[in-house]
Amino acid sequence: MRKQLCEIRDIEQYLEQQQDTAGQRVFEARELTSPELAEKVSYQRKIVQLVRWLARRNRRRQLDNLYRQLMTDETYRQKITSIFQ
Repeated sequence: MRKQLCEIRDIEQYLEQQQDTAGQRVFEARELTSPELAEKVSYQRKIVQLVRWLARRNRRRQLDNLYRQLMTDETYRQKITSIFQ
């Protein structure tokens, strides 16, 4: 199990570009010579993209809620709209 965790950590560091140039090149060489590792990197890349997308979606929802709350305050709404007139 320890080896799998180390591999996941290595993939994450590679995808997040947290390795030095030499480390990246070594990892890329390993990826080229191991179809299994290449597949794991592909899956992990998709997971990272999905997590980022969900985080942006959640942040957008929070901002929309904040906007709705602020715009229901009549004084605040008038001040904001006057700025853009």
